Amino acid sequence: MVELIDRATAECAEQQRADLHNRLRQIRTRVLDPTQLVLVVGESKQGKSALVNAIVNAPVCASGDDVTTVVPTLVRYADEPTALLIEHEPRQGPAALDRMPVPIEQVREHLDRALALGRPVTRGEVGIPRAVLQNGLALMDTPGVGSVSSSLTATTLAVVAEADALLMVSDATQELTTNELSFLKQATALCPNVALVLPKIDRTPHWRKVLETNRKHLENAGIAAKIFPVSASIRMRAMQAKNTALNTESGFPPLLEFLQTELAGKHEQSTRRLVAHNVSEALTQVNDALKAELAAQNPRTAAETLVELETAQRRAEDLRRVSNRWQKALNDGIAELYADIEFDFRERAWAILHEVNEIFEVADPLKVWDEFREWLADRLTDAIVDTFEWMEARQDQLAELVAAEMRADHSVDIPELDRIRPPAPLEEVPEPKLPSRSEYKRFDQFLTGLRGSYGGVLMFGMITSFALGGLFNVVSISAGVLLGIKSLDEEKDARLRRRQTEVKSAVQRHVEQVIFHVNREAKTAIRTVHRGLHAHYMQITEDAQMEISRAIQEIKRSAERSAVDRDQRAREIRQKMEDLTSLRRRVAVLTQNRITAA
Repeated sequence: MVELIDRATAECAEQQRADLHNRLRQIRTRVLDPTQLVLVVGESKQGKSALVNAIVNAPVCASGDDVTTVVPTLVRYADEPTALLIEHEPRQGPAALDRMPVPIEQVREHLDRALALGRPVTRGEVGIPRAVLQNGLALMDTPGVGSVSSSLTATTLAVVAEADALLMVSDATQELTTNELSFLKQATALCPNVALVLPKIDRTPHWRKVLETNRKHLENAGIAAKIFPVSASIRMRAMQAKNTALNTESGFPPLLEFLQTELAGKHEQSTRRLVAHNVSEALTQVNDALKAELAAQNPRTAAETLVELETAQRRAEDLRRVSNRWQKALNDGIAELYADIEFDFRERAWAILHEVNEIFEVADPLKVWDEFREWLADRLTDAIVDTFEWMEARQDQLAELVAAEMRADHSVDIPELDRIRPPAPLEEVPEPKLPSRSEYKRFDQFLTGLRGSYGGVLMFGMITSFALGGLFNVVSISAGVLLGIKSLDEEKDARLRRRQTEVKSAVQRHVEQVIFHVNREAKTAIRTVHRGLHAHYMQITEDAQMEISRAIQEIKRSAERSAVDRDQRAREIRQKMEDLTSLRRRVAVLTQNRITAA
């Protein structure tokens, strides 16, 4: 198999197909690796990471309702726990990998930080000492597929062809969706060894009905796959308690038997299929290119050559026009997105401030402060999430708009865009605080009442002293008490209004700080969108430019080439195509478990 890969790699290099050359080099490395690679695939929030953790009985993959896998994580055997982040640097020639060791308990934190900094992280690798992995089994937790971001689906499909088996994860709460079945059909074309895992049976009383329905779906789709209903939470409890009965109830023993016995027996067959598929595809593309070149060897008249040259030059001019058009559409769209997102969050923040003002027109900050802080944090968080969800929808619309500008002259696919994560500025911005000296202490209230009552006693005592015989009498004391209570009430009202005003100002300053942080994060996210869209469409443009440039050069070379040179080149191409046909026959024999002699 290695000799066939080397022969095919040499043919790709001769035809200057660096993409096929690099792909076959990766396959060669995979063939020489005895690892049995099992991909754990499925839509987001189905329990893929929890399944991997339960199989190896260790929290090696981040899991939870608020966690989404964005890059693959490979879990394999190691004598000591280790963790690496693998970065792929986009250089010319073979792929260059940069391996960064990280603490195994902080893999998620380091991965999030690396992605936030724009590092080209392609996967994480975790090594742990587990018996289930000791014979070469390796599990890869993959990003979501199907109904989620197309970029994550492409990331998963990119490694499907290299896998020995797939574990398709679809939780037992509902039957297989159309998107899941569609992905399975794509995946089984590259890796037929597939099993369906139904986790969360402990949460779903009707999981047996879902299992039977899924079995019918697979039969109707022509997909041969075993089904394993399991519960990761029961499995983890069983492992902690070392309870065999509970482990059996979890459904994991049959799944582990499948991974350790059936999969190991099919490893050589899967490897042969992997080599046959990729080598055959590479040789087919090389053969198609040679066919096109052979057709170009036919002698042409000067008029035909001139028409072809003019056509190619018109295509080049059209491409320049389209390039200017889509770049203008992209720049205008990004500028509008900057302004719209900034205004959108400001508008949401102003609505929150308006609610704050209404609350503190009547409420006392001292009495509602704790409840109010939670309410404010929730309202701001909801506003941030809504704004960034709208931004994500807008980036898809912008991608469609730019693609439409290019589709006038070319067939263009929508780029693969990553999900935009809402920021968490409330962790950075200090919480608003009650103003100092907000409390009205009892001693201060006593002094206020005393000052008011003193004036009342003195005034009414002097007026009634002659009639009632003395400064202190029933009328003066009663008037003093009433004036003291009135003074105390007025002071309380004044202090309440002052507290309300100060709290409104403090909350406004807090919200303004949140707006500043959100706008900064939004601009960073929009710049990332701009770079991603520009890189995608620029790559399409550059590929088209290279194709046109090669066509023009070939037309010129063909016009300069003599009939003798054409005949000689045609003979060389035919001989090369015969060699490729012979090589493709040997590749076809691989799936029949035998290899012809070299």
